[in-house]
Amino acid sequence: MSRNPVRLTLEELLERDGRSLNAILQAVVLDGENAPALCDHGCEVEPDGTCPHGCPSILLAAGLI
Repeated sequence: MSRNPVRLTLEELLERDGRSLNAILQAVVLDGENAPALCDHGCEVEPDGTCPHGCPSILLAAGLI
């Protein structure tokens, strides 16, 4: 199985987003924000979702959901 060319690593997404995983989790759970997907296109999804490019939410990828 080949790697999805638009999927970012957790570290890459956190660097781009500028927030920690805890800050993202808080924003999603407490403030009702969508979760960023590990996607080069900047997709946002439901916390347990996957974007149209096949990239999971950061919370799903981190094993928090």
